[in-house]
Amino acid sequence: MKALPIITLILGISIISYGQNAAPQIVFEKTEHDFGTIKETDGNVTYRFIFTNIGAQPAVITRVQPTCGCTTSDYTKQPILTNQKGFIEVVFDPSNRPGPFSKSIIVTTNGEPSNLTLKISGNVIPRPRTIEDDYPLQMGSVRLQNTQFSFLNITNTEVAEREIPIINVGNEPVTITVETTPAWLEVKQVPQVLKPNEKGVLKAKMDGSKVNDYGFVIERMYLLINNKPERNNMLSVTATVKEDFSKLTPEDLAKAPKIVFTQTSFEAGDVKAGSMVTHEFTFKNEGKNPLVIRKVRTGCGCTATTPPADKIDPGETSSIKVSFNTHGRKGRQAQYIDVYSNDPSNSEIKLKISCNVME
Repeated sequence: MKALPIITLILGISIISYGQNAAPQIVFEKTEHDFGTIKETDGNVTYRFIFTNIGAQPAVITRVQPTCGCTTSDYTKQPILTNQKGFIEVVFDPSNRPGPFSKSIIVTTNGEPSNLTLKISGNVIPRPRTIEDDYPLQMGSVRLQNTQFSFLNITNTEVAEREIPIINVGNEPVTITVETTPAWLEVKQVPQVLKPNEKGVLKAKMDGSKVNDYGFVIERMYLLINNKPERNNMLSVTATVKEDFSKLTPEDLAKAPKIVFTQTSFEAGDVKAGSMVTHEFTFKNEGKNPLVIRKVRTGCGCTATTPPADKIDPGETSSIKVSFNTHGRKGRQAQYIDVYSNDPSNSEIKLKISCNVME
């Protein structure tokens, strides 16, 4: 009589065990592949990962997801029966990816476990660089590395230089000059005459003391190659001009002007399309010397007035009136106004006026 419970227990364990083994389960022959050393110039490389379904139910690959855009994959689309094989094909494109690489591919199935990870690795030997790689932009018989002199931040007492590497790819000597430049900028070619296949630079010198402006400035100029004008041969110069407070002593800083706005942002809420949104930003000079507003810069569709006085004495208040024309706008809008002053602790302040334009 005692044998019956034991038999029942064994049968129950067998049923549970069978139920567990009944789920699809794929097993890869290998989950990692090393391509070794490959050349960028040889193009794509491919490897096929082979797997077997050892479960009692058909296995289905529901998704194959590379972890980056540099791998693509094909795989067995139909259900894989018990003991049948399938594949995941991985393609790696070495173009513009020199050096060692290691990539993962996430495989999702209807089995257990539902997610599996495959890995590929290797080392890409870069293709030899060409003149076009090193000098991607062309103007006539001259190729350039870029067409912008970027000075980033420069003070109003600073003189700075930037260079653009160039090469003459033509058959004749080349001399590059600039059509016109502002007083604060000087551009020249070094060497003055560029022989065929010779490398040189375009050198720009910027004198911040002559800019007479604050904040972001941009200047565009046309190049003359051997005195021949061409409208497509254009360079640009960009910089952000800041006031130089580096020579102020601690005593100077303690007595400096101090600009304090009542508010730096204004929300107008819902407004009718085509209406004018206006707000007056009030500020006070809480310093000990006169405050000077150097510049007020607005964005597109926005205007602002400068304070009526050239300087604001200590303790005095003033304001900047901002108007935003909503004509042609709809939905959420935000306009920014940059205010530059002689406050060394807060020389650049950004004001914001925003609204929701109703159709």
